[in-house]
Amino acid sequence: MKRICVIVIAVLFLSACANEDEMIEKSIEANIYFVADSPRGFKLFSEKQKFSQSPDLAQKIIADLVSGDISPQDPDYANLWGPKNSLNSITTSDSIATIDLGTISLNVGSEGEQRAIDQIVWTYLELAPEIDSVRFTVNDEVVESFAGHVDTTAEFTKAPSYEVLNPLQISSITEGEVLSNPAKISGEACTFEANVVWRLSKDGEILKEAATTAGTACPDRSSWSVSLDELAAGSYKFEVLEYSAEDGSLFAMDDKNFVIG
Repeated sequence: MKRICVIVIAVLFLSACANEDEMIEKSIEANIYFVADSPRGFKLFSEKQKFSQSPDLAQKIIADLVSGDISPQDPDYANLWGPKNSLNSITTSDSIATIDLGTISLNVGSEGEQRAIDQIVWTYLELAPEIDSVRFTVNDEVVESFAGHVDTTAEFTKAPSYEVLNPLQISSITEGEVLSNPAKISGEACTFEANVVWRLSKDGEILKEAATTAGTACPDRSSWSVSLDELAAGSYKFEVLEYSAEDGSLFAMDDKNFVIG
């Protein structure tokens, strides 16, 4: 009798482990693109978020992005879409995706309308790398514009990254993430002479300010990384900045708050 109980317990244990592994496998990270106002106007910022894996994941993410159900973790970023917007369907043919929207309500200017479209295009094309371009319809009809500024009868592709993406991005951590020593923070940059100024602060006091370089200078976009010294437990802010070579004014920035546990 004892032997039967041991076997049953072992089977239940293995079943629980299998279910846990299955849940882990079904979780996937995806880059979602949001918008922030910068010294150079509205720019896209990417943010990694976790989703449950499914065959129609790309369509579900775009539907939630358009309806505003996906929001950024970083309070500096914004989703320009909202609950008055909806997605009907996404169909693909010959490397072209047709994204059919339902209701449209975008109360934005020309720059905001373009970035709202870029949010969808950049997010979807990363989720579906086999697709080259995106067309938009509204209730199966081609419309001239969503908010009266951008021609939506055209096909959309990813514009050059230096036109759309913020010149600086912290991508290795999310807002409020708990890190352990020694902390290393990395991201991407498209800056003059590949220069990336960085600053570490705590409770509003700057602890260290220095500079590093990305792999290449703009117009190419490349990686940078900073290794921090051993830090005491607590909350910190890490910023990356670019200053104008002409007058020293702030040109671009990104920041993340994090915690050393």
